[in-house]
Amino acid sequence: MPNDEKSENHGARAWRFGRRYSLLFLGLGTDAALVAFAFYSSYWLRFHFAPFLRLFPTPHGEISPWSQYSSILPTVALIWLSVLFFGVKIHEEPPLPTEEKIVRILSGSFKATILVLALSFLSKRYSDSRLLLLLTAPVAILYLALGYSFVNWIRRRVLIPMDARDKILVIGEGKLVDSLIHKISLLHHRQILRRPTIPKDEIIGVARTEGIREIVLIQAKLTQEEIVSLADELEFFGIQLRLVPSLLELRIGEIQVDNSLGLPMLYFRHLSLSGENFAINRIFDICFSLMIIILGSLPLLLIAIFSKLDSPGPIFYRQKRYGLHRRVFEALKLRTMVVNAESKIQEVKAMGTGEAFFKAKNDPRITRVGKILRRFSLDEFPQFWNVLMGDMSVVVPRPLAVTTGELERLEEDFGPAYKKRLNILPGITGLWQVSGRSELSSEQRFALDIFYIERWSLGMDIKIILMTPYVMISSKGAY
Repeated sequence: MPNDEKSENHGARAWRFGRRYSLLFLGLGTDAALVAFAFYSSYWLRFHFAPFLRLFPTPHGEISPWSQYSSILPTVALIWLSVLFFGVKIHEEPPLPTEEKIVRILSGSFKATILVLALSFLSKRYSDSRLLLLLTAPVAILYLALGYSFVNWIRRRVLIPMDARDKILVIGEGKLVDSLIHKISLLHHRQILRRPTIPKDEIIGVARTEGIREIVLIQAKLTQEEIVSLADELEFFGIQLRLVPSLLELRIGEIQVDNSLGLPMLYFRHLSLSGENFAINRIFDICFSLMIIILGSLPLLLIAIFSKLDSPGPIFYRQKRYGLHRRVFEALKLRTMVVNAESKIQEVKAMGTGEAFFKAKNDPRITRVGKILRRFSLDEFPQFWNVLMGDMSVVVPRPLAVTTGELERLEEDFGPAYKKRLNILPGITGLWQVSGRSELSSEQRFALDIFYIERWSLGMDIKIILMTPYVMISSKGAY
């Protein structure tokens, strides 16, 4: 490599290094200031905002001084910063799209609040206002979102104009490439080049000629040896290589590195929703379900009245479903079918597709009100009670029905892998419910279920929950 090219690469790397860590320190400083301000704002709302005090009066009418809380502010801020930086990686590079950033802020705020409350109980600071600690979360979410906008403005208006936008080369064709390019374009700081599947030597040539900083291979007709060789050569020129896994690779679990025996070895971690992740998910389930049940009590009453007027029978329907480790429980639903629907199931199964997840598109057993409830998925509302009872979760794969033979068909179609669905609590909504619902094939639904199980995160749950109302309103794929 010529000396001038080497010096140019070193200079570019030094500039990118300085830019990255300048933005990181700016982001961390902004986060610290905003969390501290959110904590003080929550104190003011709790003890000095008259409308809030009338709604939630303090015990014995006492107003706690700020000095009582300023002493714990450094601890609260440290917990929040640790969760945002290490827990949800809010300052990940390359910078996250706005929607992903917001999801991570929501996830991090929930986790930080749980940790702060737990520490408050463990330290036996009973004089602290738990409501104040809870208020910090929504206030911090607002402030952090504004702070992110500020840092993003600095990046786009000050730093990027000082340097040519980083170029990224996307190799492949099809809808997946179109979707990826659209998401990259939302980052604003990337200049995108697209090429169809090309040989290894041509990839290196394009990368050097165009000054590429990063390459994403989506459809690469290269052997493993060629990919490793390509990665080594690109690394020499300071170019990052990324690979998009195939559908099969999405189902084999997360690959972890283990050094416990003295040598680096790879092992598959097939279930991410366990241990502390399960505890966090359970706390979130209880809080979210209580909120939905309280807010939805009046609409549920109106639905019950219309259901009784439409057809005779009970308002609620109990169906035996498989839960955690194949334990059978009764899932609650609003009745959408005639009272003798179970006795007619064999007749209707002939109308289905014969796939593992049985559902007939024009099921004659469904009532008039039931069609509306199913179209907007309102019949699932009572299952938030199942969540509170510990039989279900808000987000995870749907529970399999005992009487329809879904479990047996899954075992027949997918072999031992079907057991993964029984190693977690079933849920109300999930990844395939917001990705096409009943229009997806059985294979697509199962693949999405396994992908979710192996890569669970609170951020993914929040994203699915935020997508669910749109899917319910659009009613696409619902029947």
